Amino acid sequence: MTTGIGGGRPARDTGRVGSGGPVDPRRARPTRPGPVSGSSAPQSARPRRIRTDGVRPVDRPAPTATARPARGAGFAGRPLRTGHPSASVRGRRAKRARQSSFSPARRGRLALFALVLVLVAALVKLTTIQVFDIGNYAAQSAQQRTREIPLIAQRGTITDVNGNNVAFTVEGRAIAARPKLFTDDAQRQAVARIIVAGLAQGGAPDVASTGAPVTEADILEKLQSSRTYVYLARNLLPEQAAAMMKEISPLFDQAHINAVATERQDMREYPDNSAMAAIVGNTDYDGNGLSGIESKWDTRLAGKDGTRTVDVDATHLVIPNSTRDQVPAVDGMDVQLTIDSDLQYAVMQQLQKYVDASQAKKGCIVVMAVKDAHIPVMACYQPGQTTRQTGNLAATAAFEMGSVNKVVTMAAALDKGLITPTTPFTVDGSIEMGGITVKDAWAHGPTKMTATGILAKSSNVGTLMIAQQVGQDDFMAMAKRFGQGARTGVQLPAETSGNLPAMSTWSAATFANLPIGQGVSYNLVELASMYQTIANGGVRIQPTLVASTTSDGVTTPFPTGTTTQVMKPESAATLLQMLRGTIQSGDTAHRGTAPQAQITGYQVAGKTGTAQQVDEDTGEYSQSLITSTFGGIVPADNPQYAISIMLDNPRGDSSVGTTSCAPLFHDVASYVLRAGDVPPSATPAPVYDLYLP
Repeated sequence: MTTGIGGGRPARDTGRVGSGGPVDPRRARPTRPGPVSGSSAPQSARPRRIRTDGVRPVDRPAPTATARPARGAGFAGRPLRTGHPSASVRGRRAKRARQSSFSPARRGRLALFALVLVLVAALVKLTTIQVFDIGNYAAQSAQQRTREIPLIAQRGTITDVNGNNVAFTVEGRAIAARPKLFTDDAQRQAVARIIVAGLAQGGAPDVASTGAPVTEADILEKLQSSRTYVYLARNLLPEQAAAMMKEISPLFDQAHINAVATERQDMREYPDNSAMAAIVGNTDYDGNGLSGIESKWDTRLAGKDGTRTVDVDATHLVIPNSTRDQVPAVDGMDVQLTIDSDLQYAVMQQLQKYVDASQAKKGCIVVMAVKDAHIPVMACYQPGQTTRQTGNLAATAAFEMGSVNKVVTMAAALDKGLITPTTPFTVDGSIEMGGITVKDAWAHGPTKMTATGILAKSSNVGTLMIAQQVGQDDFMAMAKRFGQGARTGVQLPAETSGNLPAMSTWSAATFANLPIGQGVSYNLVELASMYQTIANGGVRIQPTLVASTTSDGVTTPFPTGTTTQVMKPESAATLLQMLRGTIQSGDTAHRGTAPQAQITGYQVAGKTGTAQQVDEDTGEYSQSLITSTFGGIVPADNPQYAISIMLDNPRGDSSVGTTSCAPLFHDVASYVLRAGDVPPSATPAPVYDLYLP
């Protein structure tokens, strides 16, 4: 053993050869001593290699190492500790014990810091809630304990011109379900059974989207769906819904009592669900207008719902005497139409009979009062469809009207002083104009005709001769003043403006078509408005379907629509006289195209029209498909009504025996005059010469 420096005390064993420092006795493990080579310094023994192949290993001497001075030898008077042997057990290495890097004091300081940080964060959050967000949380609290209950406004009633209700609202109920609150299929089947039976007993069963009565299968499908809320039955009277719920409620315990519930859902009733159905329109289950007047006037008919605020408890029951902030509901406006439901029904029956007999595809009639442009009748019929399915074609569909449009040319010529009723023209059987040949409906050579004869005989050639004198600009100006190319403004949705081609788009042949009613299209309300203008001294009045409105018990007549002076009053009076020639009977020189429109005791003025339809397959005018029209005024000597008629492709070989609308006009006008108590004409209609010798 070597001796330490300056103290004579033995030096501390390093525990490892060449380690250069002391070894903690707690970490040191005994080692097997190696051979001594003659030096007094301790030598560490090299462990044997362990063989795994079954051969005994051979001991090899460890290399000699020079002992290093013991660490700390320079500190005089400090005892040195003797360590454990330096070598580890053969095949194993000594492990160092890990000591914590944090002392208890340091850990305490960190814990205290974390606690203070949490307290500061809590204080900041509390301050934010109590100071900055107090309004927001107060509002949320109020929202949880208060409820705003809607006060339903009553939708306005729609009546006809005589005050008969044609649309009104009654209180109704709907039964709805929350499928997730059902516990088993037995409950679902029981509910479906009860509802189907209740609908059948009600006499007016609800219908599915297909239009068929609701079945148990329909209801089960809804109850088995993943939807949150489904309607099982609608359009129920309150007592009908209450009877069903009396049977349904016992099926559920208190926790699932809201699986089926009722809600108020007012019903819209339509007593006259046929002749006026398209005009009045309808609403959806929520009371929103879908078509007709119900849609066009939806906002005014609906009114404005009110509200009241109440407090509720934890079970969502209203706390008594907590009602406040009540805003009363404003009921909707009542609307009185110009339609006469009795007259509408009678004319619809006449139209249906004539359309079926003439084998036409469809037909429409509009009757308009001359003095205020009120419309007492607007009827459309299409075989195989209901009135609602047919819709308001008189306003929404445009047609090429044919020769009824010739009044535009005559009005422009009269206003310019180019013609009188007796102005003579030599009219040939055809005319070349714009690169095309236009012919009259009957073959003839050069014939002397009066201006009245050209109109009464519906001569295409004679009309184009007058149109050439009028000129394109003045013709277009007159057509626009008549309202062509624009909507009439009648109170129905989806009204068409028709098509009056702009002059910049004209071809060379356009002006050979427009004066005779081809290439221009408009709806039947517009046609009635044109003849109302002629009968009203040349003043066109915007047509209307609304006679008056009532709000808060105060009835206000609907204001007269916009007026337009289309032609001079004297021109209108002359044109009205000339239109009598169309209705004349007698010999060839005096017979017009519509003697069937004559009405005993009344003077009648009017004009027939036949327009070629465009063939959808070829895009060209068809030689077989036609639109037959009529515009008439009764009585001609004291105009009260303008009537327009359209038939889509009537057949001349049908039982009617003609494609003309004149017989139908006679029936409709006769009925309208009787219904309106219009006195007969004081004198017979004058007879005009249509040809000259």
